[in-house]
Amino acid sequence: MTRVLFFLLLVGTALGLTAQTADLPLNHSVYHYVDRIDIQGLTGRTIHTDIKPYGRRDLSEIFRDVDTQGMSPRDLAWFELVRNLADDEIQQTQERTGFRQHLYPNRRDLFTVQTDDFRLYVNPVLHLFAGQDVTSGTNTPSNSIYRNTRGLRIRGDLFRKVGFYTEVSENQVKYPHFVDQYADELGILWGENFVKDFDANTPNPGYDYFNARGYITYSPVKQLRIKLGKDRAFWGNGRQSMLLSDHATDYFFLNLNTRIWKLQYVNTFALMTDFLENKPDSYGTYPRKYGVFHQLFYQPTNWLSVGAFESVIYAPNLPGGRRGFEAEYLNPIIFYRSVEQSLGSPDNSSMGVTWKANFMQRFQFYGQLALDDFNFRVRDQGSGFAGNKYGYQLGLKYINAFWIPRLDLQLEYNRIRPYTYSHFNPAGNYAHFGQPLAHPLGGNLYEFNFVARYQPFPRWNGFLALTALQRGLDMNGQNMGGDIFQPYTSAPNDFGNVVGQGDAFNMTMVQGRVSYQILRLHSFLELEARYRSQPGFNSVSVLGGFRFNIAPTPIRF
Repeated sequence: MTRVLFFLLLVGTALGLTAQTADLPLNHSVYHYVDRIDIQGLTGRTIHTDIKPYGRRDLSEIFRDVDTQGMSPRDLAWFELVRNLADDEIQQTQERTGFRQHLYPNRRDLFTVQTDDFRLYVNPVLHLFAGQDVTSGTNTPSNSIYRNTRGLRIRGDLFRKVGFYTEVSENQVKYPHFVDQYADELGILWGENFVKDFDANTPNPGYDYFNARGYITYSPVKQLRIKLGKDRAFWGNGRQSMLLSDHATDYFFLNLNTRIWKLQYVNTFALMTDFLENKPDSYGTYPRKYGVFHQLFYQPTNWLSVGAFESVIYAPNLPGGRRGFEAEYLNPIIFYRSVEQSLGSPDNSSMGVTWKANFMQRFQFYGQLALDDFNFRVRDQGSGFAGNKYGYQLGLKYINAFWIPRLDLQLEYNRIRPYTYSHFNPAGNYAHFGQPLAHPLGGNLYEFNFVARYQPFPRWNGFLALTALQRGLDMNGQNMGGDIFQPYTSAPNDFGNVVGQGDAFNMTMVQGRVSYQILRLHSFLELEARYRSQPGFNSVSVLGGFRFNIAPTPIRF
């Protein structure tokens, strides 16, 4: 690896490349601001918003091209605050001497070193929240909930060619009752891997876990960006993703992002885990599984983007025995479905399309179609074939809604047929570490989302989200198609399958958050409230606190 990096550095130096930096963490507030820039057409060029996270170098180019003429004083102040959080190319140094010159010299990062060949940014990570959850209909009527996250984030670049990022954090968390219920269902805490319980025998269990992620980035040529390490991604423009989401915990991957002309081509080769609940240490490592994903985008104009998606989840362990590593999946420019069929169709392949269209400088229509499997030959035998597995998303964003500045609305509808994302080999399901890679609740559901964001003043943010969902659960011990960890071959009926079949699970959730940004830092004082209604109980939780250099923890299930 050292020799490879040294060779890449020599090549990059010879080519005289521009700076390469780390990514902006997912769920950062800057992502929504880039959506606004994209919809309003403020840069006069194409902005690739479908693949997240964004590289900070790309964000620097976006902000540099923004036309600030005509912005109101409040909009301009908001733009400057957002740009300061994401753009490493703007310099706002303070005149200091000695060691103090490295402490907040750019009014953003705690400790900074900037030379011609080396840039380093070091920041603490804090997420300190506390509150109360009141749940009716259970034996846990009132619980204390909190989050105590402390960590460190280090990023930077070498010779303006190689970017690096690492983050570590120690966490103790107590969630509302519905999160505990979901953790019991999966056998693992959503978004995490190894978790230790505390107060496990009480009505209000807690979770203690250590989290670490890190990666390097490099561009051997301007059109290609390489990322290698442990992280997660989100592909799409919606609140949910039908293709690849960030709900599952981090995984190790190699990502190739190529941009030429009006095309963007993204490849990800991932090493994942087939989670085994309650695995004893003497068993050894968790079984491995592999994921390959690619997506090709074509943007003929600044307001339109269409894309084609393909993926394969490959598990070495099959019901008939174990096989070796399939090197054919490493080919970055081939149809994976063709490869999978040539191997005897042992793996979980899927395809999809994605689109977005901006219009009137106020609206964005977006969507996705995920096609897990579809058999045209059985259409004369009846409707609702269990092997026809697909899901789709339709969404609309409306910025400066009803001519109210900085009020942004979003509507989204998601529908997923039974047995989508599952496979005849349970190890080959569309999941990593026991957590779905697309919608967090798997398949056999339909969902409506409404989101409102309002920024009355540059430092004040309001957020409101409403989710209404119906999901079909297993009934009488039969696989009704919502649990992607069961083989779809266990479906009780070949035909007559409809979305929502089985034991109906109807859920409504309302979330609200008010934030105040402190100084020019990525630090916020926040007050958050949540109401959730589902079979068996209703839950109301209120909490408040402080977060520093960390994005909000989304609950989207």
